[in-house]
Formats: sequence, structure tokens, C-alpha cells
Amino acid sequence: WGPTGFDELRHLVKQGADFNKELAAIAHERAELEAAYGKGLAKLALRTSRAARDAYGTTAQAWLGVSEDMECEGELHRALSVALLQEVHRALRTLHEAQAPVRKALEAAVDRKARLLRDRRSAQLRAKRQAHERTRDRERLLAPDSSSNKDGTEVSSKLEAKRRRSEELFERAHREYYAASVSTERVRQEWQQLRSQAAQRFQVLEEERLSAARDALQRYVQLLDHIGPSREQSLNAVQRVSSNVDICHDIQEAIQERATGPDVPEQLLPDFYAEDLENPMQPDRRRQALEALLQMLMRDLETERKGKQGVENLAKVFQESPKFGSADAQIKVNENLKQLRLMLAFLEASRHKVQCVLMGLESRPRPHHPLAAHLELRRDRHGLPQTVLKVPPWVGMREADVIPESPVTDDRSVKRSPSGEREPADGWPDTSTDTEDDAEQRLCLGADGGLHQCRALYDYSPQQDDELPLNVGDIITLHTKTEEGWWYGEVGGTCGLFPATYVEELL
Repeated sequence: WGPTGFDELRHLVKQGADFNKELAAIAHERAELEAAYGKGLAKLALRTSRAARDAYGTTAQAWLGVSEDMECEGELHRALSVALLQEVHRALRTLHEAQAPVRKALEAAVDRKARLLRDRRSAQLRAKRQAHERTRDRERLLAPDSSSNKDGTEVSSKLEAKRRRSEELFERAHREYYAASVSTERVRQEWQQLRSQAAQRFQVLEEERLSAARDALQRYVQLLDHIGPSREQSLNAVQRVSSNVDICHDIQEAIQERATGPDVPEQLLPDFYAEDLENPMQPDRRRQALEALLQMLMRDLETERKGKQGVENLAKVFQESPKFGSADAQIKVNENLKQLRLMLAFLEASRHKVQCVLMGLESRPRPHHPLAAHLELRRDRHGLPQTVLKVPPWVGMREADVIPESPVTDDRSVKRSPSGEREPADGWPDTSTDTEDDAEQRLCLGADGGLHQCRALYDYSPQQDDELPLNVGDIITLHTKTEEGWWYGEVGGTCGLFPATYVEELL
């Protein structure tokens, strides 16, 4: 359904409920007007035509055929009136009365969560402005003072107290801003998840409504079948249109007309004062601030990864033993796992952003990261920078840890010695001083005796004849490993060496 799927479905379900409600009222009045069928039935035929014209799909087209049948009918007897009242009107009314509170509860829940998200974003913006103001005040107090002694060794106690107070306010403001950013993102994820769940529930309600409309139409046709030969010709026309009812086709038609494309969640990453090089700040303090931010993000990343590992273990238990947990518990575990992956993407993108600034200060090349292409820098109405992560679809779909940490270099180049020999792969220690037993290759066998497998995370072009080319997503069968980070495996019948940092093992 796309980013606006909830709103479209909300309108669609409301329109469908009105349509079914109108059909129920029509059936009731039809039963009351059986004694004086002629004139009253023509009026109802017009109303049915109008109601169906505003709807969509084969169900609405079928009810247009019913309106034409009403115009052809001359009179009905009392038994038909009773049958219409019990079998058509009651079914449609019961469904409408059952769905109305469910629909209103879903709408109210989403609206409450949306209001909470607006409040959290307002609080985040206030905290952001406060953090930037405290940083400016701190920098102003820490700047060299022309009125101080020439040797710079004495500072007045009053100025020192102001600096300490400014430092406390600076640290508290940054903690509050970071906490507000994380809290806002969690609420946004809850709001988005709630919208997705409500949209799915709305689609189920719409399918139930269409099914009820179809069943009511079929029961109506069955009742008309007992009227007699005089109704045969008109009945045949109604049967033809009712046989063309296709709920799946109606849903697909609605999706084609109203869908707006894939839903791309946008995460508002925290932008700290020290990250913007245009902000005045002493280089050493900027570097210290960035290093502190990086350590904070790394701690949170480690915490989130541990939580994700626990949820993945639980999901694996559910997968291996389906009877271990209920269907609702399995769905909840998968939803929690998706939220953890989104939070990992939020923290990892923030860490990569801070790391890039820090490495730029050190005149080092920026590291490569899979999420870098999905970052977008904007300016809010106050001129403050705002980095947006447009979360790619693979973040919530991968089974393993989908957010690999960025390596040190940008091109992930493979190291080689001047003599052309292969050196340890990126991220692996030099094992040249290890014993021969430690450096021997290890056969990669699983617990069941079969060979391990791994998945390629990056493309790799061979640099030597004995190396294996890799494409993102390739499944490699592992044969042996070495301590230097070069593994030996097979893809599509081709065997060769490849760097271990380019793949992830599959359990």
C-alpha cells in the first residue's frame, strides 16, 4: 500500500462500511415494500445504483446488476419479504455493527500515537536547541580571555565557577538531547508499526466486508430463484454479474489505484554540535567530544546487539519448534526483531557519521558503510543540520546482523606485500609469529558433519589467479579457514580463496 497505505485504507474501509450499511438499509426497506412492490422497488433500485457507483470492483458491478433487476420486478409475496429481512439485512447489519467499534478503536490508537510522536519531536527540537546553546556558551567561556594575566596561569575564581557551571549544563543538555532523540525514534517506530498493523487489520476488515457483500448477493439470488418462471429472465442477468465477483481482483484493483509505492522509513539521526565543522570549536575539544560521542554510540550498539542476539535465539527456537509458542508470540518476536534491527541501523548510521567527521579531522579517508548511500543531510527551519536515514528494505529483512560495522578504509582494498604475497585480510591480526600448528588451515564442518556456508556482504574482484570472485548475496560453501583471514570455498562449481571480512557465516 505504500507510505500512505493506512490513510488510504482508512478511507477505503469507511467508504466500504457506508456501502454495506446502505445495502443493509436497502434490504430492510425492500422487505417492507414487498406489498407495494412496483413504485417502491424502482426507488430502491436507484439508490442501489448510486451506492454501487461510488464503490469499486466486481462486487460493486454486481450490485449495479441487482439494481437493474429491481427495476424489472413487478411484485413479491410476503415470504420473500421475510426471507430478505432475515437472510440479507440481518447479515449486513450484524457485520457493520461488529466492525464499527474495531475500526474506531484502531483509528483512535493510531491518532493517539501520532499526537505522542508530535510531542516527542517538539521536545527533541527544544533539547537540540538547548544543547547547541549550551555548547556555544561553553565555548565562549573556554575561549582565551584578553583580560587574564599575560602568562595565562591565573584565572579568577568567578570565571572558573562560570566555566564549571557551563560544563555541567553542557553535559546535561547533550544527555537530554540524545535521550530525546532515542525516545523520539522509538515512538516513531511504534507509531509506524501501529500504522502497519492497523492497515493490515483494515485490509482484513475490508475483505470480510466484501465477503459479506458477496454472500448477501448470493443469498439474494437464491431467494429470487424461488419466485417462479416469471423471474427467470431477470434472474439470469443477476446470476451472470454475481458469478463475476472476485474479491482478490477487487483488492488488487484497489491497490493499483490507491497504492503510492514502497514505504521508506525515515530516521532522524542526532546531529551534535561538534559534528558541524562550521560551528566554532577548539580542535582538541572537538576531537574529544567526537571521541566521547563515538564511545557512547558504541556502548549502545553493543547493548542493542546483545538484545538482538537474544531475540534471534528465541526466534530460532520458535522456528525449530513451532509448537513451543503461539502464533501471536512468534509474530511479536518477529516484530521485536525488526524494531531491534531498525534501532541498530539508527545507532550504526549515527556512529558512522561521527566516525567520518573524526577521521576527516585526522586527514584520513572516510570509511565505507552500506548505509552511507541512504543518508541525507538537510537543514531545519532554524538552520540547524538534520541528517535523515532513509532505511533501506534489507535492514528489516536480513536474518543475520544486517548492519556490519564500517571498515577503516573506503575501498576495502586487499593488502599485499611488495613481493606479491597475500597478507592478512582487513580486520585480521598478523599471524606471522604464530606456530605452524596455529597457522594451519581448519576444515569447516558443522555439527551435523556437513560443510558450513556463508553469504557475501560485498562484491570482490580477484587480485590473483587462486582467488574467488564474489557478488553481494552469493552463498559460498566453506571448505577451510586460515588464521590470516583468507578462507577457501566454492561458488557455482568454482573454488578459490576470498577475504573473510567480505562474508558472514550462516548458522
